[in-house]
Amino acid sequence: MRRLSDSFAEVEKRWIIGLVVAITVALAGLIAIQVHWMRSTLAVREAQFHASADNALIMVSEQLERLERMRELRKHAAGRRLLLRLDSLRQGVPPLPPAPPFAPTDSVPPAPVTGLHARPDMANGDQADLVHDMVRAILASELQQDIRSRIDPALLDSLLRAEFGANNIAGPWTYSVHNANGEEVWRPDEHEPRPADTGDPHKVRLFRHDLVGPAYYLHVDLPGHHRAILRGMLPLIVVSLLFTLVVVAAFYITMRTIFRQKRLGRIRSDLVNNLTHELKTPISTIGLACEALTDPSVPKTEEQMRTFVGMIRDENKRLGALVQNVLQSAVMADGQMVLKPVDLDLHAVINDVVRASNMQVSRRNGRIEAELKAEIHHVEADRTHMTNLLYNLIDNAVKYTEQEPRIRIATRSDNEGVTISVTDNGIGIPAAEQRKIFDRLYRVPTGNLHNAKGFGLGLSYVRTVVQRHHGRIRVESAPGAGSTFHIFIPFEHVRSD
Repeated sequence: MRRLSDSFAEVEKRWIIGLVVAITVALAGLIAIQVHWMRSTLAVREAQFHASADNALIMVSEQLERLERMRELRKHAAGRRLLLRLDSLRQGVPPLPPAPPFAPTDSVPPAPVTGLHARPDMANGDQADLVHDMVRAILASELQQDIRSRIDPALLDSLLRAEFGANNIAGPWTYSVHNANGEEVWRPDEHEPRPADTGDPHKVRLFRHDLVGPAYYLHVDLPGHHRAILRGMLPLIVVSLLFTLVVVAAFYITMRTIFRQKRLGRIRSDLVNNLTHELKTPISTIGLACEALTDPSVPKTEEQMRTFVGMIRDENKRLGALVQNVLQSAVMADGQMVLKPVDLDLHAVINDVVRASNMQVSRRNGRIEAELKAEIHHVEADRTHMTNLLYNLIDNAVKYTEQEPRIRIATRSDNEGVTISVTDNGIGIPAAEQRKIFDRLYRVPTGNLHNAKGFGLGLSYVRTVVQRHHGRIRVESAPGAGSTFHIFIPFEHVRSD
């Protein structure tokens, strides 16, 4: 039966480990997919942003060039005549059939006027003169003007703001003009020089329809665009992280619950086994003593009678203590520990417990010392539970001591309450186990040694009694150096209910 139980336990352990591994891998994959999705979305939005910025700059360049051409046309008589004709066409003058083609001559035929139709009162020679005048004027202006004089900062700012706004591109931005070699030739006074560690700027050619002259490029830096993109993705990132945290928290809580239930199941199994063993021993001893007393073949001297009666009495007390431990555990589990506080003299209670425990300690050649130095030792407390608390600590000190027990109970007081310290010379408690010793049904692992019997209920009961009295308990211990339990019971006037 034991082998079958161990086999089931091993299968269950493997199943839990497999479940943990599978969920961990799935969770890691989910997080990896979320990270990949976020990075891909960020890359797509980055590309969309750059495309929008480039398109906006192209529109700015075209509008800047168009406005300059309009200004140049208005400066010359031929241009003004052309604009007047364009205005007349826009106002609804019906177009006339185009003039017949020019007769071949030795001279180069005049270029046609795009968007215009010849009028009856305009001769072909007049058209050629008009176009030639405009071309000469524009070429002359391109050759004479410096790039700095061709750019109006206020106009450029207005165009950039309008186009960037239409493409949902928020500022700030800085711009400058560079030549074909990348050398800066102009920058507005209010714009700081471009930092060296800034990435590649967005650029577009200015006046790209110029027939002559060098090429110039408008460079625009958008230093805050990464933050703007991340700000736009922030709701998606927050929701994704929130869902991921919920899944991780659910996984952690589920695994912790599984392992806790598994540990509680093992503890309950050990409790049943220990309880069975602990109950069988006194029952068997009492049964043997009763049979010896009732067996007529066994001589019954006065000494033997006292021995058998003493065995029955001791084992009966042992049974009573076991039942009391189980009942205390049930009371603590239901949270129904009822206190009957009275004006209690702790020194008197300690002296009574020491006298009653001296016989148990003296059987192992040990001793109990009392150093009662508390100036004020009266508190509002339950006599029964405080007495049981001290009995439990002394019983643990005797059980977990491999040598002759040396137990010291000391008291001291201050303005807030009384501190009781119980020190032993036992095997000690490792630091890693000190936080667990007050848990119900928990026993410090001792390897394959089971010479100290118990259920892991005593210290849990002690902590519950202290907490119900609004006190505190802590332990100082080290393996091989014994343990000291410090119990603080506050006075009634400092308790906070």
